[in-house]
Amino acid sequence: MARGSLHRQKESSSRRRPVAWQVQLAAAIGAACCCIKALSFSLAPFSQALRCRRHQMRATEREVVLAEREPGQGQSNKEGAIQPLSWLQKPKPPTLPADLFKPRESLSQTFLADPNYIFKMVSALDDESEGGKRMIELGPGTGAVTSRLWQRYPEMIGIEIDQRAMRVLSRSVPGATVIRSDVLLVNYTKLAELRGGPLSIVSNLPFHVASQALFTLADHADGVRNAHVILQQEVAQRLVAKPNSKKYGIPSVVFQLYADPKILFHLPPTAYFPRPNVMTSYVKLDFEAAAERRRALGVDPRDLRNLTNTVFRYRRKMMQNSLSRILSCHTTLINKLPE
Repeated sequence: MARGSLHRQKESSSRRRPVAWQVQLAAAIGAACCCIKALSFSLAPFSQALRCRRHQMRATEREVVLAEREPGQGQSNKEGAIQPLSWLQKPKPPTLPADLFKPRESLSQTFLADPNYIFKMVSALDDESEGGKRMIELGPGTGAVTSRLWQRYPEMIGIEIDQRAMRVLSRSVPGATVIRSDVLLVNYTKLAELRGGPLSIVSNLPFHVASQALFTLADHADGVRNAHVILQQEVAQRLVAKPNSKKYGIPSVVFQLYADPKILFHLPPTAYFPRPNVMTSYVKLDFEAAAERRRALGVDPRDLRNLTNTVFRYRRKMMQNSLSRILSCHTTLINKLPE
C-alpha cells in the first residue's frame, strides 16, 4: 500500500511539472508584453502630438470663412460642372437656429444635413437653359441644396410655403429667388411657358404630399422635362415596380406611362435633421423621354386616373365588373385638371 501511494504521488507531481514548450511559451508571452509596453511608452509623445494637431485642424475648420470664395473655386474646366471640395473648403449645410423655429411635423419637414449626399444630388442634375432659369426647386427649406444649386443655376426659382424657412434661406443664399406658394397649386404648364420651355424639377418632397405632388407633375407632363425628387424608399419602389409584383399599383402604371422612372441612390435617416424613421431614395422621372409615348397614346390624364383608381380599388373583381361604373357614364369623374 505504501508503494502504491508513493507511485501515485510521483505521477501527480510529474503531471503538475511544466513541460519545456510551456515554459518557452510563457517566456515568449512575457517578452511580447514587455515589448508592447516599451512601444506604447515610446509612441506616447507622437499620439499626444497627433491629438493636438487634430484639435488644431478642427479649430481651423470652424474659423474658415465659407461665404467669400474666389470665383470658380470648386468648379472644373467644364462649364457648369461642380467638383467636390476639400474637407476644409466643403461648405456645411445651413443649420436650424434654435431660437428661430423648429421643424413642423404637420409639414413633414426633414432637412438634408449631409454634404456628401447634397453633392450627389446636385451632380445628377442637368439643365441646359440660360442661367438655369428653368430649374425649379420645390421646398428649398433652409437652403441646404439651394446653396450648392444656386452656384450652378443663378436664375433658378424656389417654391416654399414656410415663411420661417424663407427667412433663413434669404440669409444663407441672398441672391436666390424664392416664391411663397403651395407646390400642389402651381400651374407648371404656364410656368414652363413663362420660363421658355419644359422645367427641370428638384425637390426633397415632404412625405405627406409626395404622391400628390408627383401626380400634379404628371398632369403637367408636357411642361416638365425631368424631375429629381427624394421619396420614401417604399414609394420609390412602387414607381419602378414590375407587373405581377406586390408593389405594382397605380403609381407604377401612371409614371411608367408618363415618364421613365429610375432610382439613382438611397439615403439613410442619418442624412437628415430631424432623422426620419424610414429609408429614402433619390428618384429621377424623365418626362421628356416618354413624350412620344404619351402623344401616341392620346389619353386624357383624368381618364387614366379614373381607370387605374377603379381597377386597383377592386383587384379581386373581374375587369368587366370593376369597370362597369366607368363604361356606363359619359363624363369623367374628375372634372378638371389642377390649374
